Amino acid sequence: MRTKNINSVFIHILIFFLGFSHLSYANSGSKEASAGAGNTAKLDTFVVNLSSTERFLQVAMTLQVGSSEVAEQIKLFMPVVRHGLILILSSKEDSQIQSAGGKRELLDEMREKLNKVPKATEHHGITDIFFENFVIQ
Repeated sequence: MRTKNINSVFIHILIFFLGFSHLSYANSGSKEASAGAGNTAKLDTFVVNLSSTERFLQVAMTLQVGSSEVAEQIKLFMPVVRHGLILILSSKEDSQIQSAGGKRELLDEMREKLNKVPKATEHHGITDIFFENFVIQ
């Protein structure tokens, strides 16, 4: 009897969390979500060879954008976005991007490049980039 109650509680908790995850994507499509600080566009994970070493970088990112229109433009231009990011990421050496300062410089360079794709400004285009995963191997 106790196992049945535990399973019931587990199912209710699971439904509760699934309901909230559905709400976070309700305004956007599968690649963007509405967040408290603005719209976001989640990118697929990148894996690139680094410039002068036999090491590679695996990175997952989410872009914070100034409007839902910019998020839609990013989706439309996704091949151009990915191409630009791959060129930037693969041009780096591991020593350039291991430090916090190096990562900040990389973020600035990527944001500048990406804001040229939808022809937007820093305040109305891509306002920030968040690393969700950053692994050099």
